[in-house]
Amino acid sequence: MRSQFCILFMLAALAAANVAVAADQPPTPGSCPRALKPLPRNVNRVVERIVKNIEPEFREKLISTKRENLVQYQEWQTGIRQSLCLEAGNNNQLIRSACNGELCHPETASTVIMEAVWDRLESVQRVLRPEQRIQVSERARLSAN
Repeated sequence: MRSQFCILFMLAALAAANVAVAADQPPTPGSCPRALKPLPRNVNRVVERIVKNIEPEFREKLISTKRENLVQYQEWQTGIRQSLCLEAGNNNQLIRSACNGELCHPETASTVIMEAVWDRLESVQRVLRPEQRIQVSERARLSAN
C-alpha cells in the first residue's frame, strides 16, 4: 500500500514538473499563428467583433454571470490572449488601449476585454423589454443553427 502511494506521488510530481515547464516557456516574439486577421488595435473594435461572433449559448452564459465572476471563463481569457496576439508582443497598441495607455500584463488586458464584452451585452439587455430579450436570444439561437 505504501509503495502505491509512493508511485502515485512520483507520477503527480512528474506531471506537475511537465506542466510547470510548459507554462514557463514564453511565446516566441512575433509568433502568433492563431491570431485574428486583421488584428484589432483598440478595445472597442475587439468588443464589436466578439459580440458579433459570439455563440448564442455562451452569450446567455455571460449575461447570467455576474461581472466579478468572469474569471471562471479562463479558457475564454486564454483564447482572447492568443487570438489577439497579446502574449507574443505583436499587439502592444491593443494592450495600451485596454490599460489606459500603459503596457500591462496580457492577462490584465484580456480581463479588461472580457469585462468590456460583458458591459456591452449587459447594456443591450438593459434597454430591451423582457419579451424582446426572449426574441433576441431565440433569433441568435436560430441563426447559429
